Amino acid sequence: QDGDTETMTDAAYAAWRADRDAGRTTVLIAETRQQVTALNERARADLLIAETLTQDREVKLRDGSHAGVGDTVITRRNDRKIAASNGSDWVRNGDIWTITDVRGDGSITIRRPGRSYGGAIVLPSAYVAEHVDLGYAVTAYRAQGITTDTAHVLVEPTSTRETFSVAMT
Repeated sequence: QDGDTETMTDAAYAAWRADRDAGRTTVLIAETRQQVTALNERARADLLIAETLTQDREVKLRDGSHAGVGDTVITRRNDRKIAASNGSDWVRNGDIWTITDVRGDGSITIRRPGRSYGGAIVLPSAYVAEHVDLGYAVTAYRAQGITTDTAHVLVEPTSTRETFSVAMT
């Protein structure tokens, strides 16, 4: 589809929201960090209004945004020392997670999207503050290596073919 920035942003967001509501793991891919921040804030606000998220306890993330139970986040640094208690999984740069608990010390418990048991990982508060972002929207290069069911890409007239190629793959 094509159109002006606002129309295309709304179309991509609506498609992302429909996929999320259908239970798919999905991501919005935008050109700039400013667009990503705006899309993440929009998604979180809509999910709070829909009461999909729990807002009773929140933690501050790397970019100054906040997250709570039910939020989708993305880890931004590999750390094999931070692993699930059963050793089945560890924290990788670019992985998408769902927050299942926010602790009083600022640490969070995360799981892979769609998992309701097993594989829980506790991220220490220092890691959360430095290496965790909301994960509803990402830049094309941040999307590299992410595994999702669907992705909705916003392509700007100024997009390079390299950025477009990374976003589409």
